[in-house]
Amino acid sequence: MSKYNHHITDKPSGFPFECYRTHVQKGFPDVMYHWHPELEIIYVRKGTARFHINYDFFNSKEGDIILIQPTYMHSIHPIKNEEQITDTFSINLDNLGRSMIENFSQRYLQPIYNGHFQLTQRITKEMSGYDDIKKCLLDIFSLVNDQSLYYDMLLKARLHEFLYLLFKNRHVNRNYTTDTYQKYEKLKGLIDYINTHYNEQLTIDFLADYFGYSRTHFMSIFRQHTGTSCIEFILQIRLNKSCELLIQTHDSIADIATKVGFSNLSNFNRQFKQRFQLTPKQYRKKFKAKNPMTSGH
Repeated sequence: MSKYNHHITDKPSGFPFECYRTHVQKGFPDVMYHWHPELEIIYVRKGTARFHINYDFFNSKEGDIILIQPTYMHSIHPIKNEEQITDTFSINLDNLGRSMIENFSQRYLQPIYNGHFQLTQRITKEMSGYDDIKKCLLDIFSLVNDQSLYYDMLLKARLHEFLYLLFKNRHVNRNYTTDTYQKYEKLKGLIDYINTHYNEQLTIDFLADYFGYSRTHFMSIFRQHTGTSCIEFILQIRLNKSCELLIQTHDSIADIATKVGFSNLSNFNRQFKQRFQLTPKQYRKKFKAKNPMTSGH
């Protein structure tokens, strides 16, 4: 009787994650205050930048391991004349078993996701378990880069090992008073509102009322927790959205300016060039050809 060996082919399982390198230089990119449902693990390979994560802010340094847990508000701002190179691994905890209704998820993953546990936001070289945590993280990046046969099985194991090392070395702690949690839920709601209604007339008085504070208190709190003024935040959101439209559409520059909330084309052109050192027309010419979504049209 003949025997056949049936091997599993080298076909990825579709285990979902994101992994990418970011190079901050000459003031770009400037990552605006935002939040997302994924856990983000950042390793600083070189340089420094300004991180804001919830209430905390710090200037990163080479070797830092930075943890941004799900739904935490955060931003990353360049520091003048400084550059930074980071590697980032991002994953939804559902893909590590959070959504499963069983004791493991309820004990470890759910509290990280809902903020009842707080991760140490910045693990530095002198902190407990740093060498083991760094080695595990670099193994994760190596697995992603090589993607050898069955790598996704080992990747998932390494991610659980990474979380284990955080727990073991006391980088996971109970968190949040009810009052603090409610304040951040309101702030996230405000950021979401701006991201949805950026093309409308947004005044400080209206947003302060939406947030439930006086105008002065609102402006102070917004800058304290986002690292920028509310007016500057709205401006950057509008300019970022205009970049997407310049690359992804054939709309006229005047139409794009209107769509992102500028009532004056000259002001749009001036603000755009000040931020990107290019006119909107130059930006479109430079980057549109590189966008595969627009080729062939």
